[in-house]
Amino acid sequence: MRRWFTMMVAGVAVTAGVLASPAPEAAAVAPIGRLGDVLHVDYMNVVADVAVTSVDLVDVPPGFGYPPRGPRYQVYRANVTVHVVKAPNPYITSLFFDFEGVTPIADAYKPRNTDVPDDLRAMLQNAPPGSTVSGGVYWDVYRDLVTNVVLLDKATGTHLAQWNLY
Repeated sequence: MRRWFTMMVAGVAVTAGVLASPAPEAAAVAPIGRLGDVLHVDYMNVVADVAVTSVDLVDVPPGFGYPPRGPRYQVYRANVTVHVVKAPNPYITSLFFDFEGVTPIADAYKPRNTDVPDDLRAMLQNAPPGSTVSGGVYWDVYRDLVTNVVLLDKATGTHLAQWNLY
């Protein structure tokens, strides 16, 4: 009888603990659009309207570092426009936003540094709330072509938005 009573009290305590804990919040779904769509990104006190307008084959930009890798040996540029609606400081979007080019076989091309004046990553370093910046993101596309542009958080890899090219 004593064991039964102890098990019943322990069960009631566990049930009360489970019922008292807050329910987990539903994960927000990242917006997905087509090339040219303006997607609303709301992430950790940063609110921005972002559009990827085109992805084009370009010549190797200055300051690209090592040459493009084979077998394709090509550089592609995504033309991106970011309108910062709300941000705690003017450089926070350069810390959060990372535009990657993704292929059908799940290769993800990371953006490369360049010395061109309209490099988006450099322009986002001074984008206070209310400003709109347009620039390019450059990738060394060495295998399959890019079919999706994905906006990720640089630090955590959180999926913030996605544009499908086709």
